Amino acid sequence: MILRTELVDQVVDGTHTVTLVKDVVMTSGVPLGMVRKRLPPPAVTRGAVILIHGFGQNRYTWHIEGRSFSAYLAEQGFDVFTVDLRGHGRSGEYSDARPHAVEQYVREDLPSFVREAIRLSGHEQVFLVGHSMGGLISYATASTVLRDYVRGIVTIGSPYRFGAGTGFLSAFAVLAEGVRFTGVLDSNPRLPLRLIGQQFRMLRRFWDVPNMPLPVRAWHPGTVEPHLLDRYLNRAFDVTSLSVLFDVLKGGQNVSLRSRDGRVDYALAFESLNKPLLAVAGEYDLLAPPDSVEAAVLRSRSRDKRFRMYPLGHIDLIVGREAVRTVWPLIGEWLTRRSADVAKPAATA
Repeated sequence: MILRTELVDQVVDGTHTVTLVKDVVMTSGVPLGMVRKRLPPPAVTRGAVILIHGFGQNRYTWHIEGRSFSAYLAEQGFDVFTVDLRGHGRSGEYSDARPHAVEQYVREDLPSFVREAIRLSGHEQVFLVGHSMGGLISYATASTVLRDYVRGIVTIGSPYRFGAGTGFLSAFAVLAEGVRFTGVLDSNPRLPLRLIGQQFRMLRRFWDVPNMPLPVRAWHPGTVEPHLLDRYLNRAFDVTSLSVLFDVLKGGQNVSLRSRDGRVDYALAFESLNKPLLAVAGEYDLLAPPDSVEAAVLRSRSRDKRFRMYPLGHIDLIVGREAVRTVWPLIGEWLTRRSADVAKPAATA
């Protein structure tokens, strides 16, 4: 359901702007929010693209004032939907529902978003583009509940094997599983990651020092302009649940995700999926090291798969100045070549 429609001028990057139709959309069932962007009529759309944020983030992963990947894809002719998973962004405002497991994103949230995107766009299939945890969700959903409705998958800094290439993250995953086993945190407390975003902002100069021996970094030093980085840290960090963190850590150690009841091996389903796949990694990404990202491509049996790596970190794969010249065109061209043969005028209701 479309709640609001407006014509907006949005900055793609720097002084480059584009005029778009922007819809604020709410799904049926558990109310979940997403923003839709597309070129104004009479333009037709190449295909529908769902942008899925990562752990503890929201739709501003894809759009900040001054640099917008979602606006870039819309200008390229795509019908673009940026989602807020349950408990995040507008979805947290529409509903009290909060996540208790990553599997809820897989089996409930993403299917709901995709159904609405297909209805509004008129396209029979969608492309899933996920950052970090959003990529893991894309792997699991595209290979099971949305198998017939996904045309291709793009992941950005998504660790198929969480911790591969870094002893710190592997050790942290083991520690987290030990804490989970005790049951002391069964109440599933909220994790206000926006406080971490505030901490990053206050100490940005410290985090931005090159060659600082830190076990993890959210971005590679010097890759994002300070004013844009401040905007990202202020808007994109959100609230999540502790159980989701445990699921991400445990799932990664076991190679991607498994259902909580053990009946569905999402990794096995994904590896047998023959859908176009593009995985993008950052050479200096300490949260999703290249080995952990490439593992998805190496294990996939897709006949159309590709792995690319750039000298970037984690969030700068999307909002970094070099991402605009490298990652964005790569994904835009990849999506264009695999789009539906016949473009369609965008539906409005």
